[in-house]
Amino acid sequence: MARKVRSGEYTIVEPSYSTSYTLDQRYDPRPRHPLTSAIEIRDILAALAVLTLAFYLVFYGRGIGSDTLRNLGLAALSVFAGFLVHELSHKFVARRYGCWAEFRADYRMLGFALVTSFFGILFAAPGAVMIAGNVDRERNGKISLAGPGSNLLIAVACLSILLTGVTGLVNDALSMLFMFSAILGGFNMIPVMPFDGAKIWQWNKPVYILTLLVAGFLFLLAYTR
Repeated sequence: MARKVRSGEYTIVEPSYSTSYTLDQRYDPRPRHPLTSAIEIRDILAALAVLTLAFYLVFYGRGIGSDTLRNLGLAALSVFAGFLVHELSHKFVARRYGCWAEFRADYRMLGFALVTSFFGILFAAPGAVMIAGNVDRERNGKISLAGPGSNLLIAVACLSILLTGVTGLVNDALSMLFMFSAILGGFNMIPVMPFDGAKIWQWNKPVYILTLLVAGFLFLLAYTR
């Protein structure tokens, strides 16, 4: 359900959508809200830190050795690129529709992600971009698609370069970024609220099915290559 934020100035429509939009309402693409805030920056940094540690624990284990800093750096690079692009894609599309949009971390889910990482499970649900404004079903679907869609594009780009036979640190960095992006993109296509997949399904089922097929293929490839 939608709820009021900032003393009632806006109505949050994430994960639901507002029905107050009308076809004759003009859409002004110029941003009318601040680009970010101290709260958003704090939440992004917290999510980046926890996801980096969780990703590292899942794929490199808890041992400490000569390559720990290197592996932690690769995990941080993958999370920074995959997670940040995912959330900023939501934010960019929402702002193009004239909405207020900022990321808010879910600290309970971040804690859960850290706990499950000790058991080899990466639960990537660190929070969401909160959106306030007049958004109909189609626009909400497109805003939702922007996140996993960006991850799938990153995964395809990484895979294309990896297939050329790069080696060394470049291969390792691209492999980790491919894996994280494929996992994050596929995970968010779950058709259950509050995941992006549920809102894409509500908007356009053929688009959801096509995106899911691509995400599923890349997700399986990430675990089998």
